[in-house]
Amino acid sequence: MKTSFAQADLRVRRTHKLLWEALMAELSERTFEEITVKDICERAMVHRTTFYRHYEDKYALLEQGMRQMYDALVSAEEHVPPSAFSMEHPPPYFIRLFEHVAEHQQFYKLMLCGEGIGRFQKLVKEYIAEQASAKMHELAPANQHLAIPLAMHAQFIAGAVLSLLAWWLENDMPLSPHHMAQYLLSRSGTSSYHS
Repeated sequence: MKTSFAQADLRVRRTHKLLWEALMAELSERTFEEITVKDICERAMVHRTTFYRHYEDKYALLEQGMRQMYDALVSAEEHVPPSAFSMEHPPPYFIRLFEHVAEHQQFYKLMLCGEGIGRFQKLVKEYIAEQASAKMHELAPANQHLAIPLAMHAQFIAGAVLSLLAWWLENDMPLSPHHMAQYLLSRSGTSSYHS
């Protein structure tokens, strides 16, 4: 009996989910450096040959999981003109970022707080910088120049976002995602354009 493409795809997604959940469970007990592929596979009840069929190493699993989380976050992106933003109504994507982190707080606490995982922090910072750069490019009037080079401003925003997220998580999320989005808006340099 032949396996259909849909069944094969379902099996692959199930394997990815099992391995990701196993990695998250392992991370709640010890550091990433201490975790081996064998540990992940045993917890997921997935054979190591299956793991290596999908991932080069545990870093590849971590990176794919992170990218999938962020793909889900940006898939609902709305195109709202900057004139619609205010302190009372910060950009929806700022609010969604904090809601997303709250929803996956165990993961982000492990990745971003304390010593965290440098490679993950670098990936998140690069991702946020890419998104910030694209957003600023989209919102910048064509005939105006940036007071600060776009790439530099994007890095500044990415660093600020990571610091805010870590502080928020370390302090058990004392403010709502909406409040955090307001603080982020006030610090993101929305007045960085000049003629």
